[in-house]
Amino acid sequence: MATIKQVAQHAGVSVATVSRALNKSGYVKKETQDKIDKAIQELNYRPNETARTLYKRQSRMIGLLLPDMSNPFFTVVARGVEDEAMAMGYHIIIGNGDGNDEKELAYLNTFNVHNCSGIIASQLSSKETFDSFKSYNMPFVLLDRVYEDHEFVETNHYKGGQLQAQAVINGKAQSVLILEQDLNYKSFRERFNGAKLMLDEAGITYVSANELSLTEDDLLNLIKEHDIDSIICSNDVGAFNVMSILYNHQYKVPDDIQVVGYDDIPLSRTYSPSLTTIHQPAYLIGQKACQQLIKQLEGKQREHHQILDVTLVERQSTRRD
Repeated sequence: MATIKQVAQHAGVSVATVSRALNKSGYVKKETQDKIDKAIQELNYRPNETARTLYKRQSRMIGLLLPDMSNPFFTVVARGVEDEAMAMGYHIIIGNGDGNDEKELAYLNTFNVHNCSGIIASQLSSKETFDSFKSYNMPFVLLDRVYEDHEFVETNHYKGGQLQAQAVINGKAQSVLILEQDLNYKSFRERFNGAKLMLDEAGITYVSANELSLTEDDLLNLIKEHDIDSIICSNDVGAFNVMSILYNHQYKVPDDIQVVGYDDIPLSRTYSPSLTTIHQPAYLIGQKACQQLIKQLEGKQREHHQILDVTLVERQSTRRD
C-alpha cells in the first residue's frame, strides 16, 4: 500500500504539500493539486482515515438518532440516510432514543466520543436534552419531528392531517375519534390541527384522546359513548392496533368503523383490510437530510428548511361515497 511519502515523491512535491491537499488545510496551486491527484490515482493511495480523524478531530462518521426503530417508518428513513451517506463516502452510527432522555444523551455522548462530523436526529424528548445536544457544537439536521428555528427536513404534516380528515369525510363520517400523540411535537400538532379544521368545516363532530396512554377499554368506551364511526390514528402502527381491537370486539372495518393511518409503511398494503393512510416519503426524508448535512459539513450551499409533500392513499379501511 502506497504511503503519503511515496505520493509526494511521485508528484515531485513535499509531504507537507500533499498533507495540505488531502486535508484542505492550506492553499495548493491547481497545477500542484493536479499532480497530487494523478499520483494518488496511479499509486492507488488511500488516506489513513484514523490518522486524519486524530489530526482534524473529525471523522467521516455521521450520528443518526431516531425515536423509535421498532416503527418501520424510521427503519426506512435510516436506510435513506445510510445509502446516501455511503454514496458520499460517509458512514453512520445509529442510535434508538426511545423518547428517553437518558438514552438520547448516552447516544449523543457516543457520537461525540467517536468524533462524528455531524448528527441527524429527530426532535429530542425534552428541551434540556436538546440544549445538551447543542452544547456539543456539531453540525446537525433535524428530521420528521423538528424545531422550526433549526435546519430540518420534514413533510407537510398540516396537509397530512387535512387528508386524513378528508378520507373519513369521503366515507360519510358522522362522529370521529382523533388519536393524537404528544402535541408538543410540531408534526403531531400540525396533523391534529389540520384534521380538526377539515372536520369543523364539514360540520362533523369529533373527540380526541392520547394514543400512547389509551387502553383497550378506554377505546371501547369512547366508541360506545360517542357512537364513533371513524378513527384517525397518529401512525400506521397505531392503526393496526386499533383494527385488531375492533376485530376482536366484532366491529367491521370499514362498515362499522373506518380507520385511517399515517406513514404508509409497507405492511399497510398487505394488512387485511389494507390500510387507508397518508404516504410520507420516508426514504427520501432520510436521503434529503443526509444530503443537507453533508453540504453543511462541506461548506456548500443548501436549503436550510425542506418540506416534502404527502399524499392520501385510499385502501380498504375506509368507505367510499
